[in-house]
Amino acid sequence: MKRRAVACLLVASCATAAVGCARPAGTRARAAQQGAHRPSPVHGRALRQMCADLTPGACAKACPSTLPAREHAECLIAFRFAGDDAALELARALYAKTGVLPGVDTTQSQGTYGGTQIATRPALPIGDHRQHLAWIIASFDRYDAIFSSLAARAPRPIDFRLHPDAFVFFSTETQAYPSAWGQGGVVGYNLEGPLHTNERDVLETVFHELFHLNDERRGGWSATALGDLFEGIVHRCGTDHECFGDFAPHDTRVPDGTYYPFDEKTRDVREYAAELALRYFREHEAILEGAPLEPPFKCGSEDNRVAWERLVEDFFGGLDLSRDCALGPPSDEGP
Repeated sequence: MKRRAVACLLVASCATAAVGCARPAGTRARAAQQGAHRPSPVHGRALRQMCADLTPGACAKACPSTLPAREHAECLIAFRFAGDDAALELARALYAKTGVLPGVDTTQSQGTYGGTQIATRPALPIGDHRQHLAWIIASFDRYDAIFSSLAARAPRPIDFRLHPDAFVFFSTETQAYPSAWGQGGVVGYNLEGPLHTNERDVLETVFHELFHLNDERRGGWSATALGDLFEGIVHRCGTDHECFGDFAPHDTRVPDGTYYPFDEKTRDVREYAAELALRYFREHEAILEGAPLEPPFKCGSEDNRVAWERLVEDFFGGLDLSRDCALGPPSDEGP
């Protein structure tokens, strides 16, 4: 799920001198010193992601932009998670392992299922919510392990970035959608999201959002590569929800509706592509574990095969370890 507008943290800038007006030497010196210590783009991004819900000076005072970028980020983490030692340890581990900052989303409302708006507020994963950090870390460990094995087998480099720039956390009053969104290099994460109730669901939801970031990085690959195919499926199935089951890469369904990418209220080729990428991860994870998913998605229809091959070629280095459809599943019976 996607949506985005991260509130920006304002930083002080030097005013230009009025024409014909002299400025005292001390003022010029202070202005030059301030200009020298303006946050770099890296520092500014960290401030926006970590401190957008605070007054502009709070984080700057605790963690001056004169610090090297990594030390500055680590300082911000320590500042924001200072009240929860266990959450602080997890936040530090997340950044140390992945370079991903755990920040906040200050958007006041977001679109939920069907386009209605729901109130949201910035919230750090602390206290009872710190478990989400542990699940996210475990997810990245799993991605890295699987893709390390895939990269060693792929005929070409895999062009799929596994780490966003940051997570920005928010919450809703009660358990509600959206569970997550991905845009602009950032993954938004609802601490009350219905899809965030266990480690496996978090892994799959976050991977879905990582695809959105990769899709966006590639200039909207899904619309170009899969748009006509997706529209053809929608036209063929119409309102026949069961028909869509043959083309759905995953079993995610909307409340009281059909498969998430195809439902009338959520229909979007970008969601279809993200579910397809998740299916690729699930199938190859299972293959590497010696328990392939049956049948492979590509074997379900000609449309499935075409979509699968385009995804494999453009994001996953041409590596497809799933069996040839013509061979059929392996038999459990001995000779």
